[in-house]
Amino acid sequence: MPSLQLLQLTEHGRGLLKSRRKALLLATSIVVAGGSAAAYMNLRKKYNTDTSASHIDNGEDSQGAMGQLIGKGTNVKKSRQKRGSVRSLQFLVTILLSRMGQVGAMNLLAMVAIAVSRTAVSNRLAKVQGFLFRTAFLRRVPVFIRLILENILLCFLLSTLSSTSKYMTGTLSLQFRKILTLATHKTYFQNMVYYKMSHVDGRISNPEQRIASDIPRFCSELSDLVQENLVATADGILYTWRLCSYASPKYIFWILAYVLGAGTAIRNFSPAFGKHMSKEQQLEGEYRQLHSRLRTHGESIAFYGGENREEFHIQQKFKTLVQHMRLVLHDHWWFGMIQDFLLKYLGATVAVILIIEPFFSGNLRPDNSTLGRAEMLSNLRYHTSVIISLFQSLGTLSISSRRLSRISGYADRIHELMGISRDLAIQDSSSQFADGRKNYISEANYIGFDDVKVVTPTGNVLVEDLTLKVEPGSNLLITGPNGSGKSSLFRVLGGLWPLVSGRVVKPGIGSDLNKEIFYVPQRPYTAVGTLRDQLIYPLMGSQEVKPLTQNEMAELLENVDLKYLLDRYPPEMEVNWGDELSLGEQQRLGMARLFYHKPKFAILDECTSAVTTDMEERFCAKVRVMGTSCITISHRPALVAFHDVVLSLDGEGGWSVHYKGTDSAEPSESNSSSNTKNLETERQNDAALVQQAFSNPKMVSRFSASESQSYPSELIASCSTGEHDIQMPVFPQLQSSTNALPLRISSMFKILVPTVLDKQGAQLLAVALLVFSRTWISDRIASLNGTTVKYVLEQDKAGFLRLVGVSVLQSAASSFVAPSLRHLTAVLALGWRIRLTKHLLRNYLRNNAYYKVFLMSRESIDADQRITQDLEKLTTDLSGLVTGMVKPTVDITWFTWRMMRLTGRRGVGILYAYMLLGLGFLRIVTPDFGEMASREQQLEGTFRYMHERLRTHAESVAFFGGGAREREMIESRFRELIKHSSLLLKKKWLYGVLDDFTTKQLPHNVTWFLSLMYALEHEGDRALTSTQGDLAHALRFLASVVSQSFLAFGDILELHKKFLELSGGINRIFELEEFLDAAQQELDVSTSLNSEGSEIHSSNAISFAEVDIINPVQKMLLRKLTCDIVPGKSLLLTGPNGSGKSSIFRVLRGLWPVISGKLVRPQLHPNSESRCCMFYVPQRPYTCLGTLRDQIIYPLSLEDAEKMALCFAEEGQDPMDNASDLDIHLRTILENVKLVYLLEREGGWDANHNWEDILSLGEQQRLGMARLFFHKPQFGVLDECTNATSVDVEEHLYRLANKLGITVITSSQRPALIPFHSLELRLIDGEGNWELRQIGD
Repeated sequence: MPSLQLLQLTEHGRGLLKSRRKALLLATSIVVAGGSAAAYMNLRKKYNTDTSASHIDNGEDSQGAMGQLIGKGTNVKKSRQKRGSVRSLQFLVTILLSRMGQVGAMNLLAMVAIAVSRTAVSNRLAKVQGFLFRTAFLRRVPVFIRLILENILLCFLLSTLSSTSKYMTGTLSLQFRKILTLATHKTYFQNMVYYKMSHVDGRISNPEQRIASDIPRFCSELSDLVQENLVATADGILYTWRLCSYASPKYIFWILAYVLGAGTAIRNFSPAFGKHMSKEQQLEGEYRQLHSRLRTHGESIAFYGGENREEFHIQQKFKTLVQHMRLVLHDHWWFGMIQDFLLKYLGATVAVILIIEPFFSGNLRPDNSTLGRAEMLSNLRYHTSVIISLFQSLGTLSISSRRLSRISGYADRIHELMGISRDLAIQDSSSQFADGRKNYISEANYIGFDDVKVVTPTGNVLVEDLTLKVEPGSNLLITGPNGSGKSSLFRVLGGLWPLVSGRVVKPGIGSDLNKEIFYVPQRPYTAVGTLRDQLIYPLMGSQEVKPLTQNEMAELLENVDLKYLLDRYPPEMEVNWGDELSLGEQQRLGMARLFYHKPKFAILDECTSAVTTDMEERFCAKVRVMGTSCITISHRPALVAFHDVVLSLDGEGGWSVHYKGTDSAEPSESNSSSNTKNLETERQNDAALVQQAFSNPKMVSRFSASESQSYPSELIASCSTGEHDIQMPVFPQLQSSTNALPLRISSMFKILVPTVLDKQGAQLLAVALLVFSRTWISDRIASLNGTTVKYVLEQDKAGFLRLVGVSVLQSAASSFVAPSLRHLTAVLALGWRIRLTKHLLRNYLRNNAYYKVFLMSRESIDADQRITQDLEKLTTDLSGLVTGMVKPTVDITWFTWRMMRLTGRRGVGILYAYMLLGLGFLRIVTPDFGEMASREQQLEGTFRYMHERLRTHAESVAFFGGGAREREMIESRFRELIKHSSLLLKKKWLYGVLDDFTTKQLPHNVTWFLSLMYALEHEGDRALTSTQGDLAHALRFLASVVSQSFLAFGDILELHKKFLELSGGINRIFELEEFLDAAQQELDVSTSLNSEGSEIHSSNAISFAEVDIINPVQKMLLRKLTCDIVPGKSLLLTGPNGSGKSSIFRVLRGLWPVISGKLVRPQLHPNSESRCCMFYVPQRPYTCLGTLRDQIIYPLSLEDAEKMALCFAEEGQDPMDNASDLDIHLRTILENVKLVYLLEREGGWDANHNWEDILSLGEQQRLGMARLFFHKPQFGVLDECTNATSVDVEEHLYRLANKLGITVITSSQRPALIPFHSLELRLIDGEGNWELRQIGD
């Protein structure tokens, strides 16, 4: 009988079958080709329609963009994207197809070729294995040897193709990610979209989550879906043809009918997995954003002692995420049971019926000869492979809709990001109004405003109908109360905010700032890079007309007294300068940047608030000599001397312009609003003061004199100059005892291994029970397969029907066990994530550990990445590893016992020998996947951090026009990530060939050898049908048992690779834990270095006794500081930038250790039971998450604030009668800091906004002082926390602090604050020298 012809047909039968086969193949080909073409054309049409529609929409939007973007509440309007549909998926797939290029097309063709080759090899392998079964049954050893050699070759080819398929899938995923990431970047960095999206539009709060997390997950799942569907399609076509070649086409229609029916039922039951996934990614992004926020504002939070409040927000968001994940897991569990029952297990029963039916119906019935029965066994083996493969392929295609639904969740979020980016990029302020008038006139040599209205994104009008012209050579000073619109005017000028009405004239082309107008921002911005990169920013090295030489760098830095940076940092050293330099040093670096660019106009947005008066005046003089026209925002009246025009804003929409040389106090120009309003209102005092100073030269001179250094003082103590040769103490870096991997695993088990009575202990027991149940069911299925072969051989139809009933029951049991096991595995992963997260947060948010990890460790610890993404991956992989260990252990125990009964000790010995040899071989050839996986996670974290950093500093970057520079930095990290991922894929490909061949394919050949040995030793009369049936049953059962045993051993062998990959995550997580443990030690690490530093707590005094203050880079800032601060005697810290003023506060707060000497200080943490002893208001203002009320009571919760207020009332310190009057008390505080208007403007106490974007820097600083007045501490530590407020407001705040009995310790560059202090600690040079002076009356 020919091997390919399994039926004995008549000529008529052959013709009939041939015609049916041709018709079916033709129909299948037409459907596949037509469907593919239609899908592609539909995608192209959809893409063109979407693109054109978006351009039409954007064209319409651009005409009304100013009104639409500004309208009240527009920042929360719904996106036009339709969620839950495949529209987003079609859009993204079309982008991928259109931009893949020749390389991408070749990859897709290679995947198609691999899928076809894999199917062909699998088909041939199935036929050879059928022949092996026949030769083993007939005991034909020579033929068996030839077939086994062919089988080994085919197995190796299949392993190679499988590993190559995974490699090509990974490569396709990386290419997809690169295309979508770069496509997103193209619009995200266009027209300052990165700023507008988060700070103006508001529809997307965390775009970095979508770029750095959603895109890679979407690309990975899409490439997997493409690969699996290609294989399924190839299998479906080939096995349809093979089935029709020897059997009736009716089987195809039966299979299609069942699969389509089951697929329809599944779709009707399917939950909205796409929406679930979209919501989960949104919550993951919000949770990650809180950790990134903690990292960004770590020092300010540490100064406030806000760990508990930050922990509350983080835990609440994590709790919300966990609740959603549990809901999703539950939906996956019950739906998985339905899907598995219909498609997998009941489908297998239907497949058995279709497999066996031809062998009972007569077409494939065996004859009575031994050779005929052997041929039947071969045909049965092959027929089984055909039917099962056909079922699996059609099942894979039928459930693609569910996977598409899941992927569409990612696609919706990515499409929304790209759509909003495109909208914001096209809504350029250079568009025209509806009547054709242009908003902006470019190519002018001056800056002009004509009837310009400035409106915030929330709809608040700041400036009405401003008309102003700034000619080259003219210098404009803009002043006004905080929140009056001074910086907002520049946001309109720079195109960050849309121009609602009026017209703007400026040099250059476009709505944004350009090389003719250079901006030095309120919050200094330093890019990650070299010192040279800081000076030429936003230019890149390739954009320099003339490269900046070392001598030119030295000259620029010498102009701002920063030449020492050249000695401190090597020229090519990349540094995160925001962490290295003080605020004043960063502002001076911004000045040097201005000197390098030499623009026609310079916008100075309070960029000298943290430098000395002398440096400020030198800077203004240098800019004037350079020929640059300045537009300056400042609250210092002394700067009037450097300007000839003053624009005063009153904070209520009004404005006035004064020109130098006008003797009258009345404004030369103003709008109607300012004329009709009283200039003596609280919000207009600052404007009135500067107007008077400008109009009265004597007053200007008085202001200048008030800021001079000539005031009476008496030297009390100073640094001894004779002690400089003494060996300097060493600042103890945060170091951890690096444990070996086994110790880290032991630490992990102590956290994760539960007790028996614990909930997770019960879950682990349930996993073990389910694994045992699945093993028992697998054994029954193996026995059932053998019995089925026996009944077919004996033609026992009644027995076969009974087996069908048993198979249905087993299908029901399997459909419960398998999804429940997957569900429990996921639940274990989630439970372990909760345990590890709580364990890490317990130390991370205690004793300022989050601050020390980021800023005091020698290594770069990306804690936010590790606690979020790395921890999630670790627990997911770990749960899979644990269940992957339990299953093969149970399987080996069970099936080894079965093998012992069938083959004796010899078969078991062969099994274990193969396992040991295979494990040793794989250990030798396995690359260091742990280190490579750890490196990949680190690069992922860096890429995401760069995006988060951009969002944090988006306004400064936008003003600088640094989008291109930031894009280059981000994409350089992205290229490094893609390069490493490609290298990892290549190493996995080679290892995957050997691993798959050793653990999956080669064991099949051992199985056939054991089957042959069993057949050769089988006793009985071979001529008897019963003997042949028993042998066939035994061979089939043995094959199943040995295969299950080898699969279990293969799983164990594969555990080595999984463990190596897991070890990278374990090392990253528990390296962080070791650093946190080091940060939690009560004794400083300096104790082990013979340090003599000590701290003593006192309730009514602060005392430094010979305290050396050294920074983490081992630079001596103050030597042997000795100073006593008692209640009622306030202290003023003065000195140049970088001399150590803020460092004294870090030591006082406990952020830095006391290395030598003795420090006496009050307790640190405020509480709700009594008045706190010491409260810090940091240099960088921090607005917490929550309501307006929360901003004042921070870091207390509402309940604690009410308790504290009640305690104050009982002590007679406050007029409140009970805690319900808290809001009345807070309103009084807002009135005292001149912020009561926020209640009406922002919507009351319960208004919840992103306060960092809503409030100006001066308003945030006054809010920090409101916190001080609410807590009413004995000592208030004020670190340049009022330098963005006007002089009169600053003096008012200090008078109020004195009135409340708060002894202040102030760091400031403003001599006007001297009258409010009794002592001055003057830091001389930043080299350790200091003087303590008594300030005279």
